[in-house]
Amino acid sequence: MRFLMFGSLLLLISLQAKALDFGAMDKTAQSFSNIKTVHIAHKGQVVWAKAYNKANINAVTNIKSASKSLMSAIVGMAIDRGVIEGVDQPIASLLADQFPKNPDPRLNDITIGHLLSMQAGLERTSGRNYGRWVVSDDWVKTALSWPFIDEVGGDMQYSTGNTHLLSAIIMQQTGQHTYLIANQWLQGSGVRVQSWETSPTGIPMGGIRWV
Repeated sequence: MRFLMFGSLLLLISLQAKALDFGAMDKTAQSFSNIKTVHIAHKGQVVWAKAYNKANINAVTNIKSASKSLMSAIVGMAIDRGVIEGVDQPIASLLADQFPKNPDPRLNDITIGHLLSMQAGLERTSGRNYGRWVVSDDWVKTALSWPFIDEVGGDMQYSTGNTHLLSAIIMQQTGQHTYLIANQWLQGSGVRVQSWETSPTGIPMGGIRWV
């Protein structure tokens, strides 16, 4: 009897998701010329999928910096699975061997949450600094070696280096390539990573050029 009631509840949730009206969202999406596809998953099932602007719904595409949001989702799943302790975990407990010689003591204050919110305080690796960062031999060590331009937890400093550090942590803690573990964890969501630009040391970018 309990099993029957539980199964009926799951069916009800599934039917409710499928019954949702996505008309307003669809109309809004049609007003953007650069949107290619929209996928919505609920409880492991894709309940809405549509292509826009003559795009192929099954084609791969470079989502550029939108991959930062997906990287954040991967971090959330890593926390849920116990791969990472939580957003308050200091990165020093995970990346201390990547710190520069005589590191700024403030590196010890940076947490997973600071990377997610772009409040690490380090000089950003995006914008005018991007080229200087990606030509380095080791993107992790380079990002961690740059000077602090604000206190940890201060103003947001948009930086792809932050999400790259998160990618490095995921890869280190799982022992698997970030995009491979992403495909495992995102299975059923309608999202799949075909490829991801990697650093000279083999770590996926984490915040840009996810195809």
